[in-house]
Amino acid sequence: MIVNLLENEQRKHKNGGGWVALTAEVADSVFVAPFAIVYGSAEITGKVRVLDFAQISGHVKLSGDVVVSGHCWLDGNFKASTGHFHRNDRVVEKQQRIR
Repeated sequence: MIVNLLENEQRKHKNGGGWVALTAEVADSVFVAPFAIVYGSAEITGKVRVLDFAQISGHVKLSGDVVVSGHCWLDGNFKASTGHFHRNDRVVEKQQRIR
């Protein structure tokens, strides 16, 4: 469950059982693991897999063959169509890191 949202502002994703805010767009083809969360204005399509305790928020756009796992947190305007993101920190777009 996404702790900073009310129950009526989120739902369990039918492919994996992870929590998705109603403001986020997650395709049925995406796997969201039971302890993973997707919120904000995130858009996730394709064969993306959100595993373990991963978090996706902000305006992140993921498509294609992407895996997000571990305690990775994708945020901001981050975009990817391929790759494996498995880190224990917050991943944001380069412009935000420079600030």
